[in-house]
Amino acid sequence: MKHYLIFVAVGVSMLASSCSKFLEESTQSELIPRSAETLNEYLLGDAYPNTFAINPLEMYMNDDIGMIAYVTTTSTHAVYTWQPNMVETGLGAATNQSSWKSIYAAIQACNTTLDYLPKVTGTEAFKGYVAGQAQLLRAFYYFNLVNIYGLPYNDKLSDPKTNLGVPLLLSGGVETTLKTRNSVADIYTQIEKDLQEGTALIDQSKQVHSKYRFGSAAAHLLASRVYLYMEKWDEVIKHTDPLLNGPYQLMDLRNWGEVKPLDKPVISAGNPETIWAFGLRGDVIMQDTSAYRMPLELRNSYSQGDLRHGVYWANGVTKKLHIGDFGLKSAQAFRLSEAYLNRAEALAQLYKQGNADAGQKCVNLINSLREKRFQTDKYTPWKLEQISNDILQYIRDERRRELYSEGGRWFDLRRYGMPRIQHTFFTSTAQNENYILQERDPSYVQPIPLRVIDLNPKIIQNPLSPIRQPKN
Repeated sequence: MKHYLIFVAVGVSMLASSCSKFLEESTQSELIPRSAETLNEYLLGDAYPNTFAINPLEMYMNDDIGMIAYVTTTSTHAVYTWQPNMVETGLGAATNQSSWKSIYAAIQACNTTLDYLPKVTGTEAFKGYVAGQAQLLRAFYYFNLVNIYGLPYNDKLSDPKTNLGVPLLLSGGVETTLKTRNSVADIYTQIEKDLQEGTALIDQSKQVHSKYRFGSAAAHLLASRVYLYMEKWDEVIKHTDPLLNGPYQLMDLRNWGEVKPLDKPVISAGNPETIWAFGLRGDVIMQDTSAYRMPLELRNSYSQGDLRHGVYWANGVTKKLHIGDFGLKSAQAFRLSEAYLNRAEALAQLYKQGNADAGQKCVNLINSLREKRFQTDKYTPWKLEQISNDILQYIRDERRRELYSEGGRWFDLRRYGMPRIQHTFFTSTAQNENYILQERDPSYVQPIPLRVIDLNPKIIQNPLSPIRQPKN
């Protein structure tokens, strides 16, 4: 295994690694790729999110988790109570891989691949396939970075053109100047560009790939998510068209049979609605399920006969993941159900703006999803006249039930306006404390790791909340 260190002037040293069979050593310190195929394998090893958690703190910050019992460890306290030092304390320090460090390392691998592709052997079609993956992955990573470290694009009280996002790096070479933070709008502009160009390259290459590679279908789903966050409703609908009319099918829980996570986990490449399988359990699974579980408020929102209670979760703990080989099985996936939910929310927004036809289309679409999630004799379709006044909230509640424990709830809360959340923390078997994340609290934007700012003083820290005290 060859290793080389790349210092990037965003304030972090990033280690990339590649097997020697993929890269040939031209000097003692320089590794040169030989072909497009080697770069394709390099991408899989260094650019895909299969060895690091993208946002390891997210699952303890959102409202889909509640502490129900005392545990002796306090490693989760800082993040669960939204403390300003959450990145450097407890769980944040224990992960040893901040989102900033891990994601920028993967971006660097994407950039390096794009830099070298013109210089290696291989057909133009295959080079385009590799380049397309690199651009799509880069879009995915910048989308995550800007939603971890920047204000939401759709924030009603600020401007994405002036809000600080993250530094934009588009070259794999060593930066000679310290980088500043680009605006949130700058990052979204680059995301759109990479999605458009990457999708075109993948489509033109006509390469057949597995669900473990980022293809054009995954790109359309990511685009629909991006445009949902940007509130470009027509673009959401445009990018879900090829998914709803494509080869993927919603899984039918009515025919699921016995729940066997070891044999047929919901999150897996074998699921007929999985578009892209990736990720580590660190983004989506609770460390101590005896203490942290789905809150009662969410559990009670599943209606009688909803088969997701049993297949997706039981006793407040997710059952979506493979229960063995934790380090080898995918823990996240782009699923077709999200395309339904993204499109339904866009239609609900258009209906609220006065498009009467969009309301019925929204209800028809969401019913086609819900029907496959309920016992046949317990299923009751929604009717537009019954939910029209609160149609958007109905869709968002359904999104929460469907995508529970898959990551992304925190990002949704941010784009919903950053609402108030309360967490209860047990200090003993008989005592607990309540902590409040206020509406639009500064902790809705994660602090940039102090190590980053130490290395690059041009990186401006996000506003920090004061040390959060319990309110009983």
